[in-house]
Amino acid sequence: MNQLERKETYDNHTFEDIKHIDENGIEYWYARELQKVLDYKE
Repeated sequence: MNQLERKETYDNHTFEDIKHIDENGIEYWYARELQKVLDYKE
């Protein structure tokens, strides 16, 4: 999958689905969850 195809595969909604928010309202994402969204092997 090339970079353009990968970009079309995910969007902001996907990132919102895996977003976490701490007690101070700071948004963060887990690398393991991002790995799956971005289709990384490792």
